[in-house]
Amino acid sequence: MRRHPDWLKVKIAGGENYVRLKSLLRSAKLHTICEEAKCPNIAECFDSGTAVFLILGDICTRNCR
Repeated sequence: MRRHPDWLKVKIAGGENYVRLKSLLRSAKLHTICEEAKCPNIAECFDSGTAVFLILGDICTRNCR
C-alpha cells in the first residue's frame, strides 16, 4: 500500500490544547467559524490556540464551498 506524504495528512482533533480551547469556547458561549464551516484544519488551529469566532450569533452565513 502506498503511503501519503506527511504534509498531506491531517491531524485528528482531540489533543490537550484542542480540548482546552473547545471547553473555553463552550463556557463563554462562543461559536466559531471553524466549527460551523466544519473546517478540516480545526485541529491544527485549536491545538495552536487559534479560533475565529462569530460575533453576531451562532450561524455562519458565508456560504463557503
